[in-house]
Amino acid sequence: MAALATRARRRNRARVEQVVRLLGPAGEAVEDPEARDHARRLCHAVAGSAGTFGDDELAESARDLEGTLDESPAVDEVVAMVGRLRDAVPGDERPDPTILRES
Repeated sequence: MAALATRARRRNRARVEQVVRLLGPAGEAVEDPEARDHARRLCHAVAGSAGTFGDDELAESARDLEGTLDESPAVDEVVAMVGRLRDAVPGDERPDPTILRES
């Protein structure tokens, strides 16, 4: 079970990093519906996986950002939420690069 949790955390870290890349570090892509939708789907995956493995703060941050991306969010709101999402990723595991091919 510990190995599964470690793998899930690596995948979630990679997903969160991909959300940051999709939306842009300053939220410049928030207005791009395709980027926003892809980021929303990644947040949904993070929320489910993090919840399964007890990473409640990450799951909550991902759910919050997912819901916000469903609306027409303000750039500064998204930037703040992405920061909280990044801060909530547990551990120092390296990201799993294969997630970039799977999303």
